[in-house]
Amino acid sequence: MLATELPIEPEVLRTNAIRMISYAQNREDVVLARAFSGLDRGFYIDVGAEHPVLNSVTKHFYDHGWRGINIEPSPASLAALEKERPDDVNLGVGVADFERSSTLFLGPLEHHGESTFRQDLADRYRREGCEFTEIDDVSVTTLARIREQHVGERTIDFLKIDVEGYEAAVIAGADWHTFRPRVVVVEATYPNSRTPSHAAWEPALLTAGYLFGLFDGLNRFYARAEEPGLVEALSSPACVFDDYVEFGVSRRIEQLKTQNAELELDLKRSRSIARRSLQN
Repeated sequence: MLATELPIEPEVLRTNAIRMISYAQNREDVVLARAFSGLDRGFYIDVGAEHPVLNSVTKHFYDHGWRGINIEPSPASLAALEKERPDDVNLGVGVADFERSSTLFLGPLEHHGESTFRQDLADRYRREGCEFTEIDDVSVTTLARIREQHVGERTIDFLKIDVEGYEAAVIAGADWHTFRPRVVVVEATYPNSRTPSHAAWEPALLTAGYLFGLFDGLNRFYARAEEPGLVEALSSPACVFDDYVEFGVSRRIEQLKTQNAELELDLKRSRSIARRSLQN
């Protein structure tokens, strides 16, 4: 029997309530859940939130009572966030180091993650065959303004930034003396590549008093210097000891459970019909 043909053991089908379901693209939520394991509810800011479920770093936390701010300029993604995250603040704006309108180069539905405010990046994607829709006059604001209008003195437990090459501008637009997320997670490679990009913005975080914890191959994790103990929790990528299951696997398990229940019901019906036939 091939490994792919091995039956799924009952233990694998145990309830998902026992295991964490990871929705994030690169298991970022698993690392964050480890860091905040002692916190029942917290607050997040997700810059470049995209979808409320697929590849979401915050879905796990929302389901466990956390609330926060999702920032996503794509109209379709924003609509999905507003529907699925009614208790969050959902902002359809861009984030940078300036406040004015700009053009959003919106990728097709299957490539919304490649949407960008950078003309050069959109041109590169076009050369690679990706079609973009240009949306003019999209409002762009700063993290400093978002803090002022929507956060106030509330503690920000984590900030996630994934903005297709705009990370340096997003970071430059915050007042890091007053804006102090406990953990910052930033996509740290050039879009769709393994090439590191953090040299353009990491010095600003280090100067602001943040300590590097982890590079997971895609993102870099930092903890504020006020809480150096968080660095240890952020020092390793998701692993077997975190006891999690990927969302796709979890969904397949639920499908198998449903199919199993339907088969058992069919079997009961067939047995009942067989008994009646024998009695007649």
